[in-house]
Amino acid sequence: MGNKVGKNEVLKDELEQLFCDQEENFEIAAQSLKVLSHPARLRILCALRSGEQTVQNLEYFTGIRQTTLSQHLSLLKSRGVLVSRREATYSFYRISNKKIIELFDLIKWEWLL
Repeated sequence: MGNKVGKNEVLKDELEQLFCDQEENFEIAAQSLKVLSHPARLRILCALRSGEQTVQNLEYFTGIRQTTLSQHLSLLKSRGVLVSRREATYSFYRISNKKIIELFDLIKWEWLL
């Protein structure tokens, strides 16, 4: 039993060395993944994969009602996942960073396997 305790302590020490001062990064990563973990928000990201869309187009593509869609868009924008711009009376949204698309693609392909 002493050998097992020794291995556990070694593993714990190695993990502490690897992730020293990373607690804040874990929290940020967890919050970022949490915002992506809603089916409606994944639908929105899927619709935006190919580029910028108006709110009206997103409503049509996703089947999400405008009031609910606006709430999800606002959350995604506040967390830095999306950016928006206005042109006349239209609001356009797009994914803020191509790394988000890469992450989305990884998630999508893992589920298909």
